[in-house]
Amino acid sequence: MSGPVETLPILTYHSISNEPGPTSIAPETFRAQMEAIVEAGVDVVSLDEVENWIAGSRSLERRAVAITFDDAFRDFSDAAFPILDRLGFRATVFVPTAAVGGVENWTGANDNARRLMSWEEISALARKGVAFGSHTRTHADLTALSEAALDEELIASRQELERRLGKPAPHFAPPYGRSNPAVRAAIARGYSLSVGVRLDAARRSSPICDLPRIEMFYYRDISRWRAFLSGRGGAYLQVRRAARGLREMLSGASRRDPY
Repeated sequence: MSGPVETLPILTYHSISNEPGPTSIAPETFRAQMEAIVEAGVDVVSLDEVENWIAGSRSLERRAVAITFDDAFRDFSDAAFPILDRLGFRATVFVPTAAVGGVENWTGANDNARRLMSWEEISALARKGVAFGSHTRTHADLTALSEAALDEELIASRQELERRLGKPAPHFAPPYGRSNPAVRAAIARGYSLSVGVRLDAARRSSPICDLPRIEMFYYRDISRWRAFLSGRGGAYLQVRRAARGLREMLSGASRRDPY
């Protein structure tokens, strides 16, 4: 690819496990997806670099992606991090701080509740270069909260992350991707970057507090993922985007659909 990068996909993962449902991806599939990034000659950048790229203070000359995980499931430490570490890839994990060390207990959680990492595990990974951002305290739908409760979810979660890890936590992901103008304004007061679930690659013109992401559940077929990485996957992405929009319109799934 010649010339500066104009689009930057931010990848979304949740659980790297063999559990059922759209928020789990099998470890072997995850490994193949990561190795395909290497094979395609695509760089992996941090959200700090994404932020600088959007601000115009950093230019990217090679195709790049950023990798994110919502919910801080324990299988990130067990299954995902060893693969990321072997390949030298950076990642950001978004943490619902009040659930750390417990199991998922929010609307849309798996029947076989998946365990979250402990603070000890999170701290150890932070020392190894994993970035951690806020996913609120309780995995709440922020659009359903009062102004005071919204501020508590946003502020207290960042404060706890920074206190426990001893480093800034300026990045955020709203649970379920749910936001509205009031929520986005509150996020912008407390964070420098936030990612959502709108299915697209980020651009420099994308709103810094509602950046789109690519849901990797849609790319379990490695041939489709390779096509995306090569720049040939636009038609499939459009189909997935249209199907999601129709599903949300018909069922109201946008309030609870995590992918």
